[in-house]
Amino acid sequence: MDGSDEALVRRVAGGDEQALELLHARHATVLLRYALQLTDDRGRAEEAVQDTFVGVWQGAAARFAGESTVRTWLFGICRRQCGKHTRAVPPPTWPLAEAAQVPDSAARPEQVALARADVSAVGAALALLPDSHREVLHLAFAAELPHTEIAALLGIPVGTVKSRLFNARAALARALPVDHLTAKEAGR
Repeated sequence: MDGSDEALVRRVAGGDEQALELLHARHATVLLRYALQLTDDRGRAEEAVQDTFVGVWQGAAARFAGESTVRTWLFGICRRQCGKHTRAVPPPTWPLAEAAQVPDSAARPEQVALARADVSAVGAALALLPDSHREVLHLAFAAELPHTEIAALLGIPVGTVKSRLFNARAALARALPVDHLTAKEAGR
């Protein structure tokens, strides 16, 4: 049996509870992180994720058109659910304590900069970013969505996604303290 996300959505549309459980197992954790970033409240975030999967079960799966990946589609549903739960609350930053616990498999420049800065400095730097820049950063780095899917999810052009990422990284680089030791020197 095909275990792809698309096949699972088709099975959910046909009333297969096990397929919904598999979708939940694959995507609930990353959706919860995203919802936490948008709501800054674990209870509301958990409720938004639950409502996302309830919506999928109650008929959204039957309307999945395949215009994006299932993961991006789920992010879109979750984003709308978070909006319902936080109408007047601006989206805060993602909890840094959780971000510090995510294992780092490759040292990209922004990761090296974040590793050098202390958590409070990163939190202060992220708090200075516009909400739209924080959301794009989260979708690109925490959720690991490609630029095209972020653009589709947020309803903006790919160029705008790239611009927001560039500006957010530049603002973070300006706001974070600089360690005078380069990565090459640190390895000596």
